[in-house]
This record gives sequence, structure tokens and C-alpha cells, in this order.
Amino acid sequence: MPHIMANHMSEFNKIHDAVEPRAAAEGTLGAAIGFARRRPEATIAVVLGIHLVVWMFLPILVSANLQLDLVEDLALGKEWQLGYWKHPPLPWWVADLAYRVVGDVHIVYLLGPLSAVVCMYIVWRLAREVVEPVPAMVAVLALEGIHFYNFSVVKFAHDHTLMVFWALSAFFMYRAVSRGRLGDWMLAGASLAGCFWSKYTAFALAATLGLILLFDPVARRTWRTPGPYLMAATFFIVVAPNLWWLVDSGFLPFRYVNARAVAATHWYQYLTFPLIWTASQLLATLPAIGLLAILLYPGGASTMKPVDAGGFARRYVTAVALGPFLVTTAVAFVLGRQPIAMWGFALWSFAPLAVLMWLRPVTELRRLRRFAGGFVAVFIGFPLIYAAVEIGEPFVRDRPKATQFPGRLLAETITRQWRAMTGLPLSYVGGAEFGMGPGEFAANNIAVYSPDRPHVVVHGDPRLSPWIDMADLDRRGAVLVWQAATPALPDNLLITFPRAQVQPPLILPRQTLYPRAPEIIYYAFVPPRL
Repeated sequence: MPHIMANHMSEFNKIHDAVEPRAAAEGTLGAAIGFARRRPEATIAVVLGIHLVVWMFLPILVSANLQLDLVEDLALGKEWQLGYWKHPPLPWWVADLAYRVVGDVHIVYLLGPLSAVVCMYIVWRLAREVVEPVPAMVAVLALEGIHFYNFSVVKFAHDHTLMVFWALSAFFMYRAVSRGRLGDWMLAGASLAGCFWSKYTAFALAATLGLILLFDPVARRTWRTPGPYLMAATFFIVVAPNLWWLVDSGFLPFRYVNARAVAATHWYQYLTFPLIWTASQLLATLPAIGLLAILLYPGGASTMKPVDAGGFARRYVTAVALGPFLVTTAVAFVLGRQPIAMWGFALWSFAPLAVLMWLRPVTELRRLRRFAGGFVAVFIGFPLIYAAVEIGEPFVRDRPKATQFPGRLLAETITRQWRAMTGLPLSYVGGAEFGMGPGEFAANNIAVYSPDRPHVVVHGDPRLSPWIDMADLDRRGAVLVWQAATPALPDNLLITFPRAQVQPPLILPRQTLYPRAPEIIYYAFVPPRL
């Protein structure tokens, strides 16, 4: 491997020496290409730094209210459970910890872009293990064209921490097999456990890594060493608390997934569901495919030879790039379920690298300029589109969005009325049952924006909220909120809180530049028994 890398480095230096004067003579873009070829690591640092700053501050500037997932992060993360009814706890812990450190709800807008940047850097580190600097840089830059690294990056949630630990697991697993160091095996196990602390869709990566160890001839030899066993032991030690909670709770999150994943009711849906899922992933990655196509389209000169052709590195990267998608698709086909598009969030981090390890990109200056131009269009264009949609959509259609919701006004209004009626701080807030209107979002907004920071009774169901002491709730009282076609108290809230007193509805303006239909929030007070 070292002599192969040295040969390729020599070839790239020759190409660089030949094109550098021409690049410098062709303006800013040419100069940028020359800088990138000389200092790819510095280029990656600059790009990731700009990515972090832009995608952190952009939603703060154009969104009047926190995103749906961000509100949920802060409303429930403060309860510090070993698990929650829908997901593992790690992302919510991270969000609450960040808020406690900074004291401003907007800090959660840092977490999503930071997760993406960390993941991209890990991809860079693995890429540098297996290819030369320039194709490694291209593999990272192409990720800017994947939807999950731009538009979805602002909604920090379980997929974001998953993508970090997913990349770490793949990175340390490669180092463990290729170098044989026990420390890398342990880090691979701990990282894989981090995936499961983030989201249970991590099973697709775990299955892929297991298949690599079973069937790859190089990886299979490691079973004669302590490495795989040490990795497994580390994994189970780190994941044990959440695994205990999962069993103790009766596998609550799996019920949530079962409710969300649409089940086939006709035979043909066993075929159409995988096709729809595949199409969603193709659409999410299409700009990245376009960027790679610029360099891979035949007809130009290339001096880059395949790296580690037919060897473990190329097999491994290909497996982690494509294997989890195939595992997810196969499971969905067998079970007759339609995977949710966002399940692809962590799947594609290594896909550009795998492509570049199989195909020879054209390295002539003309093609590099086209790639650079395409990258700049994506890098600048996507934030502009995001801002335009957030600001301009209300001018063309009336569609309620989380970022326009009057969350702070709602929280302050209800908190003020509660204090006026009871003389007490607001301690508890609950929303409607899942499927009975977006009352949970309204409840979470009150929990986040109210100065009293009340606890949330999830879906108004204490069984989903083990942090709730119903005796204490009965003493202190609670506020119930819901949004539906009728002001009547939803049945699930009426059964759990028979003393609830319905209040006149609140009609609050949405936070848009162009006036649109207001939000109508129904609510009830459960008076305290002191």
C-alpha cells in the first residue's frame, strides 16, 4: 500500500506542476483549483468551516420559530431517560446539555451542521487511508450535494448523531482489520454502540459489518485474533443500559416504528415499496451524482490509476457504502413495509468515495473547472434556495410550518393565564394523542418557550412519560393543548384528565411576512389540588 500511494502522489504532483500555471492564469476559479490541489486538507477545513457557519446561522436568521425536531429535542431531552417511547436518548441528551451550557434555545441550530461537518471529516480521514488527497477531497466535496447534508441538516435529531457514529464505526472497523490494533477494535465497538444509542436503524450498518467479517477473505482472518470478540464485548458493555431499558419497556420504540412504516395491503406493494424507497434515495443524492458525473463522464484524460484494485480497501468501502441500503431494502421487501425516506440519512456518506475507488475520474483542468463550478453552485445555491423558501413560501401558498408557528407567543400567553388563575408556575403540559392533530408540537413549544419550562406529558399519556408523577401533577395541575377541527377535548385527554376545564381558544398570527391564516389552539386547564 505505501508504494502504491507514493506512485500516485508522484503522478498527481506531475499533473499539478503542469496545470498550476494555467490554473492561476484562468481567474479565481482556476486559482481555487490550484490551491485545492496543493493543499487539499486546508481546502476541506475551509469548506467545512463555511458549511458549519452558513447552515447554523441561516435558519436562525430566516426562521421565526424552532424546527419541529428541535422543539422536541429541548422539550424532552431535559428528562434524561435511558430511552424514550420513539427513539434512543442520545441526541436529546446532547441538545439539553448544549442548552444548559449556553442558555439559549438557538444553540440547537449548531448541532445539526456540526454533526454533518464531523461526519464529513471522518469520511476524509478514511478516504486518506485508501486514496490520494485529490480524490479524497472530491469524495468529501460531493457530499455537499446530498440532501441530508444541506436542507435536512438544520433539524438536529437522531439521524444526525447516527451519521457521526456511523462514520466512526466504519472508520475504526477499517483500521481494525487493516492494522490489527486492539484499540481500533474497541473504538469500533463503542462507535457502533453509539449508533444504537442514536437510532435503531443502525441495525443495517451492524448487519453489514457482520457480513464483511463473515465473508470478506481478509476480514474473516481476524476471527483468529481477539479483535472481533473485543469489539463485541465493548459494544455490549456500552449499549447495555439502553438494551436493558428496551427490554424493560416492552420495546416501545419498535411500536412507534411499526406505526410509522406503512404496511403492504396488496401483493404489488411488496414491489412498489422498495421502488419508492429507492427513488427517494436517488432524489436525495441526485446533485451529488451530478457532481461526480462531471469528473467520471468518459472522454477526457485521466492519470489516476485504481487504488488497491481488487483489494480489501475497495471491497470494504463499497460494502459500507451500499450494504446498509441493500439490507434495509431487503428487510422492507420481506416484511412488506415501506421504509421512510429519512432512514437514508446516514447511508450515503461513503458512496462518493466508493465510486471514486472503482472509476477513474478525469483530471484535466477543463473537467476540474466544471466540477469546481458545479460545487460552487451547490454550495451557494442550496442555502439561497433554503432561505427563499422559508421567507417567500407564504407569498405563494398558505401552508402552516413549524418555523412560522407562534411558539413563544403561545407559551407566554398560556403561562400568563395559568399564573393569573392559579398563582403557581406552570409545571406540566400535555398534547393530543398521536394521530389526533399536531397538539404535541404545541405542547412542546410551551415546554421550550415558557419561562417555567414545564414537563411534557407525551400525547397526554403518562405511560409514554415515565418522568411524570401523576400524584404531583394532580397537586400542581396542568395545561392541555390540541389543534383539531373541533374544540372538544380529545377523548384520550378527557379519560386521563377528567377535571380538565376547556378554555376559550387562542387565535394567534403566524410569523410570516405575508399575512396568512392564523393558528387556532384549543387548550384546557387541569386545576391544581393543593
